[in-house]
Amino acid sequence: MFILLGVIVLLILPMLYKRYVPVGGTEEIQECHNNENVSLVDVRDFHEASRNPVSSAVHIPLPYLARQHNEISKKEVIVIVSDKVLLNLSVRQLKKYGFDVKGYCCKKNTIYSPLSV
Repeated sequence: MFILLGVIVLLILPMLYKRYVPVGGTEEIQECHNNENVSLVDVRDFHEASRNPVSSAVHIPLPYLARQHNEISKKEVIVIVSDKVLLNLSVRQLKKYGFDVKGYCCKKNTIYSPLSV
């Protein structure tokens, strides 16, 4: 019984590590603006990015990052995210493809339309 429990814990730990342990070397940037040395990459989903767009960013949602990372022009990146879990997952994936993630900009949805009943 303890062996089965140990195997289950060992299978779950890497998933929890990737999602919840912060990636070192990334700092929060208050103003998301593009310059010639850094690419802005918006990894939020389509609904969040359309509600609060960043005009100069390349929009590649996290599930599409593996096949569309070639669209990112520069090796230095600033990631636009909506929460910490998305930040951790996207930074790890971008670093796996050789990008240097300089920081992140957290754009949370603050505008919610009320439901009409």
